[in-house]
Amino acid sequence: RAELAAGQVAVAGVAWAPDRGIAKVEVQVDDGPWQEAQLGEVASDATWRQWYLPWDATPGEHVLRVRATDGTGQTQTEELAEPAPDGATGWHTRRVVVT
Repeated sequence: RAELAAGQVAVAGVAWAPDRGIAKVEVQVDDGPWQEAQLGEVASDATWRQWYLPWDATPGEHVLRVRATDGTGQTQTEELAEPAPDGATGWHTRRVVVT
């Protein structure tokens, strides 16, 4: 669980889909709609892709979820699975407290 001050916050991270690349990353705040993050430049489909989403953090406890879609159009599923043999799945989820 993270704590942060209310106001404009950059929710950011990296995504990777070896040899397929990342087509988009989406962020969900609480149970709201999925919002498409901005993607950074990438050298090739085999490299990590940085992403960020400006978020107007309001006071209270929030749940942030992130999912990625690869270059073939396959979107990460909610169900958690280990990386081997087919790659990890499961939305990255974090609870934050905004003061």
